[in-house]
Amino acid sequence: MVRIIKTEFLKLKRFHILLIGLIGMTLPAILSVFTQAVATPEVTTQDYGFSSLFNSTIWNSTTIFMPVIYTLIGGYLINREYTDNTLKNIFPVPISFQRLLSGKLLAMGILSVLFGFYSYTVTLVVGLLSGLSGLNAGILFTGLLQMLGISLLTYIAVLPIMAFTSRKPGLFIGGVIIAFLFGYSSMFIKDVTMRSLYPILSGLTIMGFDTGTFMNTSETGNLTLSLLSLTVMLLLTTVIVLQTKSPKPASAHKKHKAVSMFLWSRQKGL
Repeated sequence: MVRIIKTEFLKLKRFHILLIGLIGMTLPAILSVFTQAVATPEVTTQDYGFSSLFNSTIWNSTTIFMPVIYTLIGGYLINREYTDNTLKNIFPVPISFQRLLSGKLLAMGILSVLFGFYSYTVTLVVGLLSGLSGLNAGILFTGLLQMLGISLLTYIAVLPIMAFTSRKPGLFIGGVIIAFLFGYSSMFIKDVTMRSLYPILSGLTIMGFDTGTFMNTSETGNLTLSLLSLTVMLLLTTVIVLQTKSPKPASAHKKHKAVSMFLWSRQKGL
């Protein structure tokens, strides 16, 4: 498994999709500062400093950018095996498709934590360049802990989507759309129980993120329900991976199709 994960990271260095991910993870911090700059006085955050910047960046990342980016890159890593027709070279190793799929999903999990650290660094740089105040050791530590944690937990929330859309070539694009709607819809959930159970928001509850500023509610989410919600996501992913059948290599499929067409033509006397 370690070798599979290492191989995936070696492959990633050659793919432009990684650059798209880095750009996507840069936007939440910039968007937070820009939104504050153009907001009307009625909705402007008072004493907007590093604490507010970290909170806005985490909120934008969790509800919009992370679900899309993780599903896009994770799906792309798996889909490449279909489009490059490399499965026929991998299966004789031998290695099962389930094991290969698990390795790719784990690699994406590690990458999500690295993306969280990247987002934390970008937020820090954007805050310094913007001349924000209020930076201290407590905010630095809390910001780092929440960004790494929420990044990993958001990855777990969309994990079943990645696993399910890996079954067919090109299906991951549909998964990206679903992940976007999955994250965007979370902004409209106000009920505290639903907020605790909804997987995208469960990570925020677990990491102690204050959603009061963004959801107009001061109720604290239920930690037990949030842990249960993400545990269900992990179990669901495990079931999906175990039930995923190994696809036939494209060459074998084409060969079988060609033979079938030949036999059918002979039967018809063509």
